[in-house]
Amino acid sequence: MASADGAASVRAAAVRRALPIAGLACLVLLAVALRLVPIVLQPSINWGDEIFQTIEPAHRLVYGYGLVTWEFRVGMRSWLLPGIIAGLIEIARVFGDGPQYYLPTIAAALGLLGAAPVVCAYLWCRREGGLAGAFVAAAAVAVAPELVYFGARALNEVVAAHVFVVGLYLTAPGYRVGSRRQFAAGVLFGLVCLLRLQLAPTAALVALWPVGGEWRTRFLALFAGGATALVCGAALDWATLGYPLASVWRDLYYNLFLGISSGFSVEPWWFYLAGELGVWLAAAPLVLLLIALGARRLPLLFAAAILIVAAHSAIPHKEYRFIYPAIVLLVLLAASGLAQLTDAASAWLQRRGTRPVAAAGLAATALIALWCAVAADAWSGGTLALLRRRGHDELSAIAYARDLPGLCGVGLYGKNAWVRYGGYSHLHRPVPLFWPASEAELRATAAGFDTLLYDRREKTPPASFGYRQLRCLGPICIARRSGPCARVPPSPMWLPKALRGRPSAAASAARPRLR
Repeated sequence: MASADGAASVRAAAVRRALPIAGLACLVLLAVALRLVPIVLQPSINWGDEIFQTIEPAHRLVYGYGLVTWEFRVGMRSWLLPGIIAGLIEIARVFGDGPQYYLPTIAAALGLLGAAPVVCAYLWCRREGGLAGAFVAAAAVAVAPELVYFGARALNEVVAAHVFVVGLYLTAPGYRVGSRRQFAAGVLFGLVCLLRLQLAPTAALVALWPVGGEWRTRFLALFAGGATALVCGAALDWATLGYPLASVWRDLYYNLFLGISSGFSVEPWWFYLAGELGVWLAAAPLVLLLIALGARRLPLLFAAAILIVAAHSAIPHKEYRFIYPAIVLLVLLAASGLAQLTDAASAWLQRRGTRPVAAAGLAATALIALWCAVAADAWSGGTLALLRRRGHDELSAIAYARDLPGLCGVGLYGKNAWVRYGGYSHLHRPVPLFWPASEAELRATAAGFDTLLYDRREKTPPASFGYRQLRCLGPICIARRSGPCARVPPSPMWLPKALRGRPSAAASAARPRLR
Protein backbone atom coordinates (compact mmCIF):
# COMPACT_ATOMS: atom_id res chain seq x y z
CA MET A 1 0.00 0.00 0.00
CA ALA A 2 2.84 2.35 0.89
CA SER A 3 4.59 1.63 -2.41
CA ALA A 4 1.37 2.34 -4.34
CA ASP A 5 0.97 5.67 -2.51
CA GLY A 6 4.59 6.50 -3.27
CA ALA A 7 4.15 5.74 -6.97
CA ALA A 8 1.01 7.88 -7.07
CA SER A 9 2.81 10.79 -5.44
CA VAL A 10 5.66 10.46 -7.96
CA ARG A 11 3.17 10.53 -10.85
CA ALA A 12 1.42 13.54 -9.34
CA ALA A 13 4.74 15.35 -8.96
CA ALA A 14 5.61 14.54 -12.59
CA VAL A 15 2.26 15.93 -13.72
CA ARG A 16 2.82 19.10 -11.70
CA ARG A 17 6.19 19.57 -13.37
CA ALA A 18 4.83 18.81 -16.84
CA LEU A 19 1.81 21.12 -16.70
CA PRO A 20 3.80 24.40 -16.73
CA ILE A 21 5.93 23.11 -19.62
CA ALA A 22 2.80 22.12 -21.55
CA GLY A 23 1.20 25.49 -20.83
CA LEU A 24 4.30 27.35 -22.01
CA ALA A 25 4.41 25.20 -25.16
CA CYS A 26 0.79 26.17 -25.89
CA LEU A 27 1.67 29.84 -25.55
CA VAL A 28 4.62 29.40 -27.92
CA LEU A 29 2.35 27.75 -30.49
CA LEU A 30 -0.17 30.56 -30.04
CA ALA A 31 2.58 33.13 -30.57
CA VAL A 32 3.78 31.44 -33.78
CA ALA A 33 0.22 31.10 -35.11
CA LEU A 34 -0.53 34.78 -34.49
CA ARG A 35 2.69 35.87 -36.18
CA LEU A 36 1.72 33.96 -39.31
CA VAL A 37 -1.50 35.95 -39.72
CA PRO A 38 -0.01 39.16 -41.22
CA ILE A 39 2.44 37.15 -43.35
CA VAL A 40 0.55 34.07 -44.59
CA LEU A 41 -3.19 34.45 -43.93
CA GLN A 42 -3.45 38.18 -44.67
CA PRO A 43 -0.11 38.89 -46.36
CA SER A 44 1.21 42.43 -46.24
CA ILE A 45 4.47 44.33 -46.69
CA ASN A 46 5.76 46.58 -43.96
CA TRP A 47 8.71 47.70 -46.06
CA GLY A 48 10.23 46.45 -49.31
CA ASP A 49 13.42 45.41 -47.50
CA GLU A 50 11.70 42.36 -46.02
CA ILE A 51 11.52 41.01 -49.56
CA PHE A 52 14.28 42.59 -51.61
CA GLN A 53 17.05 42.47 -48.98
CA THR A 54 16.35 38.92 -47.80
CA ILE A 55 13.80 36.71 -49.55
CA GLU A 56 14.42 37.92 -53.12
CA PRO A 57 18.21 37.32 -53.03
CA ALA A 58 17.54 33.97 -51.37
CA HIS A 59 15.16 33.11 -54.21
CA ARG A 60 17.91 34.11 -56.65
CA LEU A 61 20.35 31.77 -54.90
CA VAL A 62 17.99 28.81 -55.09
CA TYR A 63 16.25 29.33 -58.44
CA GLY A 64 18.78 31.45 -60.33
CA TYR A 65 16.65 34.53 -61.05
CA GLY A 66 15.46 37.55 -59.09
CA LEU A 67 15.71 41.33 -58.90
CA VAL A 68 19.03 42.76 -57.68
CA THR A 69 18.71 45.95 -55.61
CA TRP A 70 21.43 48.59 -55.49
CA GLU A 71 22.62 47.39 -52.06
CA PHE A 72 23.58 44.02 -53.52
CA ARG A 73 24.99 45.62 -56.65
CA VAL A 74 27.51 47.56 -54.57
CA GLY A 75 28.04 44.68 -52.12
CA MET A 76 26.91 46.40 -48.92
CA ARG A 77 24.58 43.62 -47.74
CA SER A 78 25.76 40.48 -46.00
CA TRP A 79 24.56 37.15 -47.36
CA LEU A 80 24.04 35.86 -43.82
CA LEU A 81 20.25 36.19 -43.58
CA PRO A 82 19.56 35.59 -47.30
CA GLY A 83 21.69 32.45 -47.03
CA ILE A 84 19.67 31.18 -44.07
CA ILE A 85 16.43 31.90 -45.91
CA ALA A 86 17.77 30.12 -48.99
CA GLY A 87 18.26 27.08 -46.77
CA LEU A 88 14.62 27.34 -45.64
CA ILE A 89 13.51 27.53 -49.29
CA GLU A 90 15.46 24.35 -50.02
CA ILE A 91 13.78 22.65 -47.06
CA ALA A 92 10.36 23.74 -48.34
CA ARG A 93 11.10 22.10 -51.70
CA VAL A 94 10.76 18.73 -49.97
CA PHE A 95 7.03 19.44 -49.69
CA GLY A 96 6.49 21.27 -52.98
CA ASP A 97 7.75 24.02 -55.23
CA GLY A 98 6.56 27.62 -55.21
CA PRO A 99 5.71 30.52 -52.88
CA GLN A 100 2.78 28.63 -51.43
CA TYR A 101 5.36 26.31 -49.86
CA TYR A 102 8.47 28.37 -49.16
CA LEU A 103 6.82 31.60 -47.94
CA PRO A 104 4.91 29.84 -45.11
CA THR A 105 8.07 27.85 -44.27
CA ILE A 106 10.12 31.05 -43.95
CA ALA A 107 7.39 32.72 -41.90
CA ALA A 108 6.99 29.70 -39.60
CA ALA A 109 10.75 29.51 -38.93
CA LEU A 110 11.01 33.24 -38.24
CA GLY A 111 7.81 33.11 -36.19
CA LEU A 112 9.28 30.34 -34.05
CA LEU A 113 12.33 32.51 -33.44
CA GLY A 114 9.94 35.38 -32.74
CA ALA A 115 8.38 33.29 -29.97
CA ALA A 116 11.71 33.19 -28.07
CA PRO A 117 10.80 36.36 -26.08
CA VAL A 118 7.69 34.50 -24.86
CA VAL A 119 9.89 31.84 -23.27
CA CYS A 120 12.35 34.43 -21.91
CA ALA A 121 9.51 36.44 -20.35
CA TYR A 122 8.24 33.32 -18.60
CA LEU A 123 11.68 32.37 -17.29
CA TRP A 124 12.55 35.86 -16.06
CA CYS A 125 9.22 36.32 -14.27
CA ARG A 126 9.04 32.76 -12.91
CA ARG A 127 12.30 33.27 -11.08
CA GLU A 128 11.20 36.57 -9.54
CA GLY A 129 7.56 35.74 -8.78
CA GLY A 130 4.76 33.22 -8.96
CA LEU A 131 3.74 30.79 -11.67
CA ALA A 132 0.57 32.71 -12.49
CA GLY A 133 2.52 35.94 -13.04
CA ALA A 134 5.00 34.14 -15.27
CA PHE A 135 2.20 32.81 -17.48
CA VAL A 136 0.58 36.24 -17.65
CA ALA A 137 3.92 37.73 -18.77
CA ALA A 138 4.43 35.04 -21.42
CA ALA A 139 0.87 35.44 -22.69
CA ALA A 140 1.28 39.22 -22.85
CA VAL A 141 4.35 38.88 -25.05
CA ALA A 142 2.64 36.24 -27.20
CA VAL A 143 -0.27 38.56 -28.10
CA ALA A 144 1.56 41.93 -28.07
CA PRO A 145 0.33 43.65 -31.27
CA GLU A 146 3.66 45.01 -32.56
CA LEU A 147 5.39 41.70 -31.92
CA VAL A 148 2.60 39.90 -33.78
CA TYR A 149 2.83 42.31 -36.71
CA PHE A 150 6.62 42.24 -37.07
CA GLY A 151 7.50 38.90 -35.47
CA ALA A 152 7.72 36.69 -38.59
CA ARG A 153 8.96 39.31 -41.07
CA ALA A 154 12.26 38.68 -42.85
CA LEU A 155 13.84 41.93 -41.70
CA ASN A 156 17.36 42.11 -40.29
CA GLU A 157 16.30 44.21 -37.30
CA VAL A 158 13.48 41.79 -36.48
CA VAL A 159 15.68 38.70 -36.53
CA ALA A 160 18.41 40.58 -34.65
CA ALA A 161 15.93 41.63 -31.95
CA HIS A 162 14.86 38.07 -31.19
CA VAL A 163 18.45 36.79 -31.16
CA PHE A 164 19.39 39.70 -28.89
CA VAL A 165 16.70 38.78 -26.34
CA VAL A 166 17.94 35.20 -26.18
CA GLY A 167 21.48 36.48 -25.65
CA LEU A 168 20.24 38.80 -22.90
CA TYR A 169 18.59 35.94 -21.06
CA LEU A 170 21.65 33.72 -21.39
CA THR A 171 23.97 36.37 -19.93
CA ALA A 172 21.59 37.80 -17.30
CA PRO A 173 18.93 35.25 -16.30
CA GLY A 174 18.80 36.54 -12.73
CA TYR A 175 21.40 34.19 -11.29
CA ARG A 176 25.10 33.53 -11.79
CA VAL A 177 25.99 31.61 -14.96
CA GLY A 178 29.24 30.05 -16.14
CA SER A 179 31.68 31.04 -18.85
CA ARG A 180 30.28 28.62 -21.44
CA ARG A 181 26.88 30.23 -21.24
CA GLN A 182 28.43 33.69 -21.40
CA PHE A 183 30.41 32.61 -24.45
CA ALA A 184 27.19 31.44 -26.12
CA ALA A 185 25.59 34.79 -25.32
CA GLY A 186 28.59 36.53 -26.86
CA VAL A 187 28.20 34.52 -30.05
CA LEU A 188 24.59 35.66 -30.25
CA PHE A 189 25.55 39.30 -29.65
CA GLY A 190 28.15 39.05 -32.42
CA LEU A 191 25.47 37.65 -34.70
CA VAL A 192 23.23 40.58 -33.76
CA CYS A 193 25.95 43.03 -34.79
CA LEU A 194 26.34 41.27 -38.14
CA LEU A 195 22.60 41.41 -38.74
CA ARG A 196 22.11 44.98 -37.56
CA LEU A 197 25.28 47.03 -37.06
CA GLN A 198 23.34 49.81 -35.31
CA LEU A 199 22.81 47.48 -32.34
CA ALA A 200 26.55 47.21 -31.63
CA PRO A 201 26.48 49.98 -28.94
CA THR A 202 23.67 48.16 -27.15
CA ALA A 203 25.58 44.86 -27.29
CA ALA A 204 28.57 46.69 -25.77
CA LEU A 205 26.33 48.08 -23.01
CA VAL A 206 25.18 44.57 -22.10
CA ALA A 207 28.78 43.31 -22.05
CA LEU A 208 29.81 46.11 -19.68
CA TRP A 209 26.72 45.92 -17.46
CA PRO A 210 27.55 44.81 -13.88
CA VAL A 211 25.50 41.63 -13.33
CA GLY A 212 26.09 38.57 -11.19
CA GLY A 213 29.46 36.85 -11.31
CA GLU A 214 32.98 38.11 -11.71
CA TRP A 215 32.90 41.01 -14.19
CA ARG A 216 36.24 40.29 -15.86
CA THR A 217 35.51 36.60 -16.46
CA ARG A 218 32.06 37.43 -17.81
CA PHE A 219 33.38 40.16 -20.11
CA LEU A 220 36.15 37.96 -21.51
CA ALA A 221 33.70 35.13 -22.23
CA LEU A 222 31.27 37.52 -23.94
CA PHE A 223 34.11 39.11 -25.92
CA ALA A 224 35.42 35.72 -27.04
CA GLY A 225 31.96 34.65 -28.19
CA GLY A 226 31.35 37.91 -30.03
CA ALA A 227 34.78 37.74 -31.69
CA THR A 228 34.05 34.19 -32.85
CA ALA A 229 30.81 35.29 -34.51
CA LEU A 230 32.51 38.28 -36.13
CA VAL A 231 35.28 36.09 -37.51
CA CYS A 232 32.68 33.82 -39.09
CA GLY A 233 30.88 36.85 -40.51
CA ALA A 234 34.16 38.20 -41.86
CA ALA A 235 34.86 34.87 -43.56
CA LEU A 236 31.38 34.87 -45.12
CA ASP A 237 31.89 38.38 -46.51
CA TRP A 238 35.35 37.43 -47.75
CA ALA A 239 33.93 34.46 -49.64
CA THR A 240 30.91 36.30 -51.06
CA LEU A 241 31.85 40.00 -51.26
CA GLY A 242 35.59 40.02 -51.77
CA TYR A 243 37.18 40.85 -48.40
CA PRO A 244 36.49 40.45 -44.63
CA LEU A 245 33.50 42.41 -43.26
CA ALA A 246 33.01 44.05 -46.65
CA SER A 247 29.30 44.56 -45.99
CA VAL A 248 30.08 46.46 -42.78
CA TRP A 249 32.66 48.80 -44.30
CA ARG A 250 30.58 49.48 -47.39
CA ASP A 251 27.49 50.13 -45.28
CA LEU A 252 29.40 52.72 -43.27
CA TYR A 253 30.90 54.29 -46.38
CA TYR A 254 27.68 54.61 -48.39
CA ASN A 255 25.51 55.78 -45.50
CA LEU A 256 27.90 57.83 -43.35
CA PHE A 257 30.16 59.38 -45.99
CA LEU A 258 27.81 59.50 -49.00
CA GLY A 259 24.67 60.01 -46.89
CA ILE A 260 22.55 57.75 -49.08
CA SER A 261 20.11 56.79 -46.31
CA SER A 262 19.26 60.45 -45.69
CA GLY A 263 18.24 60.67 -49.34
CA PHE A 264 15.24 58.43 -48.62
CA SER A 265 13.79 60.56 -45.82
CA VAL A 266 14.82 62.65 -42.83
CA GLU A 267 12.65 62.74 -39.71
CA PRO A 268 12.78 64.77 -36.47
CA TRP A 269 14.16 63.31 -33.23
CA TRP A 270 10.66 62.72 -31.79
CA PHE A 271 9.57 60.56 -34.76
CA TYR A 272 9.67 57.26 -32.84
CA LEU A 273 7.88 58.66 -29.79
CA ALA A 274 5.07 59.96 -31.97
CA GLY A 275 4.91 56.62 -33.76
CA GLU A 276 4.47 54.65 -30.55
CA LEU A 277 1.76 57.01 -29.36
CA GLY A 278 0.03 56.37 -32.68
CA VAL A 279 0.11 52.63 -31.96
CA TRP A 280 -1.09 52.60 -28.35
CA LEU A 281 -3.35 55.68 -28.40
CA ALA A 282 -5.27 56.08 -25.10
CA ALA A 283 -3.63 53.00 -23.56
CA ALA A 284 -0.17 54.62 -23.64
CA PRO A 285 -0.25 55.72 -19.93
CA LEU A 286 -1.07 52.16 -18.81
CA VAL A 287 1.70 50.71 -20.96
CA LEU A 288 4.19 53.25 -19.59
CA LEU A 289 3.17 52.35 -16.02
CA LEU A 290 3.74 48.66 -16.70
CA ILE A 291 7.13 49.42 -18.29
CA ALA A 292 8.12 51.42 -15.22
CA LEU A 293 7.22 48.47 -12.96
CA GLY A 294 9.17 46.09 -15.16
CA ALA A 295 12.20 48.39 -15.26
CA ARG A 296 12.59 48.09 -11.47
CA ARG A 297 13.01 44.34 -11.82
CA LEU A 298 14.89 44.24 -15.15
CA PRO A 299 16.92 47.48 -15.38
CA LEU A 300 19.28 46.09 -18.03
CA LEU A 301 16.43 45.64 -20.49
CA PHE A 302 15.26 49.20 -19.84
CA ALA A 303 18.73 50.66 -20.32
CA ALA A 304 19.19 48.69 -23.55
CA ALA A 305 15.81 49.86 -24.91
CA ILE A 306 16.57 53.50 -24.13
CA LEU A 307 19.98 53.26 -25.82
CA ILE A 308 18.47 51.72 -28.96
CA VAL A 309 15.86 54.47 -29.26
CA ALA A 310 18.40 57.21 -28.50
CA ALA A 311 20.92 55.90 -31.03
CA HIS A 312 18.31 55.62 -33.78
CA SER A 313 16.81 59.00 -32.93
CA ALA A 314 20.20 60.57 -33.64
CA ILE A 315 20.23 59.08 -37.17
CA PRO A 316 18.43 61.41 -39.61
CA HIS A 317 16.82 58.60 -41.64
CA LYS A 318 14.19 56.91 -39.50
CA GLU A 319 11.75 54.09 -40.10
CA TYR A 320 9.32 52.57 -37.63
CA ARG A 321 10.84 49.09 -38.01
CA PHE A 322 14.31 50.31 -36.97
CA ILE A 323 13.41 50.42 -33.27
CA TYR A 324 11.71 47.03 -33.23
CA PRO A 325 14.49 45.65 -30.95
CA ALA A 326 13.61 48.35 -28.41
CA ILE A 327 9.91 47.60 -28.80
CA VAL A 328 10.53 43.94 -27.91
CA LEU A 329 12.46 44.94 -24.79
CA LEU A 330 9.78 47.42 -23.71
CA VAL A 331 7.06 44.79 -24.22
CA LEU A 332 9.08 42.40 -22.05
CA LEU A 333 9.23 45.11 -19.37
CA ALA A 334 5.48 45.69 -19.61
CA ALA A 335 4.96 41.94 -19.32
CA SER A 336 7.11 41.92 -16.18
CA GLY A 337 4.95 44.73 -14.80
CA LEU A 338 1.83 42.64 -15.47
CA ALA A 339 3.44 39.69 -13.70
CA GLN A 340 4.13 41.84 -10.64
CA LEU A 341 0.53 43.09 -10.61
CA THR A 342 -0.68 39.48 -10.92
CA ASP A 343 1.39 38.39 -7.92
CA ALA A 344 0.23 41.40 -5.89
CA ALA A 345 -3.44 40.84 -6.78
CA SER A 346 -3.17 37.14 -5.94
CA ALA A 347 -1.65 37.94 -2.54
CA TRP A 348 -4.40 40.50 -1.88
CA LEU A 349 -7.11 37.95 -2.65
CA GLN A 350 -5.45 35.36 -0.43
CA ARG A 351 -5.38 37.78 2.50
CA ARG A 352 -9.15 38.05 2.11
CA GLY A 353 -9.70 34.34 2.36
CA THR A 354 -9.52 33.19 -1.26
CA ARG A 355 -7.76 29.88 -1.77
CA PRO A 356 -4.26 30.28 -3.31
CA VAL A 357 -5.03 28.47 -6.57
CA ALA A 358 -8.29 30.38 -7.06
CA ALA A 359 -6.64 33.68 -6.16
CA ALA A 360 -3.85 33.15 -8.66
CA GLY A 361 -6.34 32.10 -11.35
CA LEU A 362 -8.63 35.08 -10.77
CA ALA A 363 -5.73 37.56 -10.77
CA ALA A 364 -4.17 36.07 -13.89
CA THR A 365 -7.50 35.96 -15.76
CA ALA A 366 -8.33 39.58 -14.94
CA LEU A 367 -4.95 40.98 -15.93
CA ILE A 368 -4.48 38.99 -19.11
CA ALA A 369 -8.03 39.99 -20.13
CA LEU A 370 -7.06 43.63 -19.56
CA TRP A 371 -3.91 43.24 -21.66
CA CYS A 372 -5.75 41.42 -24.45
CA ALA A 373 -8.30 44.24 -24.61
CA VAL A 374 -5.49 46.81 -24.87
CA ALA A 375 -3.67 44.71 -27.49
CA ALA A 376 -6.83 44.20 -29.56
CA ASP A 377 -7.51 47.94 -29.56
CA ALA A 378 -3.95 48.68 -30.73
CA TRP A 379 -4.20 45.96 -33.40
CA SER A 380 -7.50 47.13 -34.84
CA GLY A 381 -6.98 50.89 -34.60
CA GLY A 382 -4.33 53.54 -35.03
CA THR A 383 -1.07 52.90 -36.87
CA LEU A 384 -1.24 49.11 -37.07
CA ALA A 385 -4.67 49.14 -38.68
CA LEU A 386 -3.16 51.02 -41.61
CA LEU A 387 0.05 49.00 -41.79
CA ARG A 388 -1.73 45.65 -41.80
CA ARG A 389 -3.23 46.46 -45.22
CA ARG A 390 -0.01 47.77 -46.79
CA GLY A 391 0.77 45.77 -49.92
CA HIS A 392 -1.96 43.18 -49.30
CA ASP A 393 -3.85 43.75 -52.54
CA GLU A 394 -0.62 43.93 -54.55
CA LEU A 395 0.57 40.57 -53.18
CA SER A 396 -2.84 39.03 -53.85
CA ALA A 397 -2.73 40.35 -57.42
CA ILE A 398 0.75 38.98 -58.15
CA ALA A 399 -0.35 35.60 -56.75
CA TYR A 400 -3.33 35.64 -59.13
CA ALA A 401 -1.10 36.53 -62.08
CA ARG A 402 1.36 33.78 -61.14
CA ASP A 403 -1.27 31.12 -61.87
CA LEU A 404 -2.30 32.46 -65.29
CA PRO A 405 -1.55 29.94 -68.06
CA GLY A 406 0.84 30.90 -70.84
CA LEU A 407 2.24 33.91 -69.01
CA CYS A 408 5.12 35.44 -71.02
CA GLY A 409 5.78 38.76 -69.25
CA VAL A 410 4.42 40.94 -66.44
CA GLY A 411 4.15 44.73 -66.27
CA LEU A 412 3.68 46.62 -63.00
CA TYR A 413 2.20 50.01 -63.85
CA GLY A 414 2.77 52.95 -61.53
CA LYS A 415 5.35 54.90 -59.57
CA ASN A 416 7.82 52.64 -57.70
CA ALA A 417 5.59 49.71 -58.60
CA TRP A 418 8.45 47.20 -58.60
CA VAL A 419 8.77 47.37 -54.82
CA ARG A 420 5.06 46.87 -54.12
CA TYR A 421 4.42 43.49 -55.75
CA GLY A 422 6.96 41.20 -54.12
CA GLY A 423 9.38 40.63 -57.00
CA TYR A 424 10.20 37.19 -58.34
CA SER A 425 10.00 35.62 -54.88
CA HIS A 426 6.21 36.13 -55.12
CA LEU A 427 5.79 35.86 -58.89
CA HIS A 428 8.00 32.74 -59.15
CA ARG A 429 7.81 32.61 -62.92
CA PRO A 430 11.00 33.09 -65.00
CA VAL A 431 9.41 35.68 -67.29
CA PRO A 432 10.44 39.30 -67.93
CA LEU A 433 9.26 41.79 -65.33
CA PHE A 434 8.73 45.49 -66.16
CA TRP A 435 7.56 48.48 -64.11
CA PRO A 436 6.60 51.38 -66.39
CA ALA A 437 5.89 54.51 -64.32
CA SER A 438 4.26 56.59 -67.07
CA GLU A 439 2.19 56.13 -70.20
CA ALA A 440 5.29 56.81 -72.31
CA GLU A 441 7.21 54.03 -70.54
CA LEU A 442 4.20 51.74 -70.88
CA ARG A 443 4.13 52.39 -74.61
CA ALA A 444 7.87 51.64 -74.89
CA THR A 445 7.74 48.34 -73.00
CA ALA A 446 4.21 46.95 -73.51
CA ALA A 447 5.35 44.56 -76.24
CA GLY A 448 7.46 42.75 -73.63
CA PHE A 449 4.58 41.60 -71.40
CA ASP A 450 1.08 40.24 -71.86
CA THR A 451 -0.12 40.77 -68.29
CA LEU A 452 -0.44 44.15 -66.59
CA LEU A 453 -1.02 44.91 -62.91
CA TYR A 454 -2.03 48.43 -61.93
CA ASP A 455 -3.64 50.50 -59.19
CA ARG A 456 -6.81 51.96 -60.69
CA ARG A 457 -6.67 54.82 -58.18
CA GLU A 458 -3.38 55.98 -59.76
CA LYS A 459 -3.25 54.94 -63.42
CA THR A 460 -5.28 52.85 -65.83
CA PRO A 461 -3.92 51.64 -69.18
CA PRO A 462 -5.47 53.33 -72.23
CA ALA A 463 -7.80 51.08 -74.20
CA SER A 464 -5.55 51.38 -77.24
CA PHE A 465 -2.99 49.07 -75.61
CA GLY A 466 -5.44 46.17 -75.83
CA TYR A 467 -5.39 45.06 -72.19
CA ARG A 468 -8.62 43.47 -71.00
CA GLN A 469 -9.35 43.56 -67.28
CA LEU A 470 -9.54 40.08 -65.75
CA ARG A 471 -10.08 40.89 -62.10
CA CYS A 472 -9.62 43.57 -59.46
CA LEU A 473 -8.53 42.82 -55.91
CA GLY A 474 -9.39 45.98 -54.05
CA PRO A 475 -7.91 48.83 -56.10
CA ILE A 476 -5.34 46.55 -57.79
CA CYS A 477 -6.41 45.17 -61.14
CA ILE A 478 -5.02 42.44 -63.38
CA ALA A 479 -5.39 42.91 -67.13
CA ARG A 480 -4.20 40.84 -70.07
CA ARG A 481 -3.79 41.22 -73.80
CA SER A 482 -3.65 38.60 -76.53
CA GLY A 483 -0.55 37.81 -78.51
CA PRO A 484 3.05 36.88 -77.70
CA CYS A 485 5.74 38.86 -75.89
CA ALA A 486 8.59 40.47 -77.81
CA ARG A 487 12.17 40.84 -76.60
CA VAL A 488 12.34 44.23 -74.91
CA PRO A 489 15.22 45.58 -72.77
CA PRO A 490 14.30 45.09 -69.07
CA SER A 491 13.45 48.01 -66.82
CA PRO A 492 16.54 49.31 -65.00
CA MET A 493 16.69 48.84 -61.24
CA TRP A 494 16.49 52.01 -59.16
CA LEU A 495 19.73 53.63 -57.99
CA PRO A 496 20.23 56.44 -55.45
CA LYS A 497 21.28 59.72 -57.02
CA ALA A 498 24.67 59.60 -55.29
CA LEU A 499 25.50 56.34 -57.10
CA ARG A 500 24.29 57.13 -60.60
CA GLY A 501 27.23 57.13 -63.00
CA ARG A 502 29.61 55.49 -60.52
CA PRO A 503 31.47 52.44 -61.90
CA SER A 504 30.88 50.53 -58.64
CA ALA A 505 27.13 50.70 -59.24
CA ALA A 506 27.29 49.52 -62.82
CA ALA A 507 28.25 45.91 -62.10
CA SER A 508 27.28 43.51 -59.35
CA ALA A 509 29.73 43.06 -56.51
CA ALA A 510 31.14 39.63 -55.75
CA ARG A 511 28.38 37.30 -54.57
CA PRO A 512 27.65 33.58 -54.30
CA ARG A 513 27.57 31.76 -57.62
CA LEU A 514 24.01 31.39 -58.87
CA ARG A 515 22.55 28.40 -60.62
